[in-house]
Amino acid sequence: MADKSPVWEHRRSLEQRLSNVETHVENIYHHVKRIEHLVEMQNGRVRKNEEEIARWKGVVGVIMLIITIAATILH
Repeated sequence: MADKSPVWEHRRSLEQRLSNVETHVENIYHHVKRIEHLVEMQNGRVRKNEEEIARWKGVVGVIMLIITIAATILH
């Protein structure tokens, strides 16, 4: 039995290390989920800003068209 003692100690050590790794992986998983949520929120804000920029580009385009038409008619 004395020969097997180091083996069992090694096995317990490996089990403890595996448990630590599992804990770290779970912690990393929760961080990744939090980051995914924050990225989704940021993408929503970016999408909203892009839509507003596109709207303003449309308004400016229409104004430029009206000015161009008016300048053509007056010329």
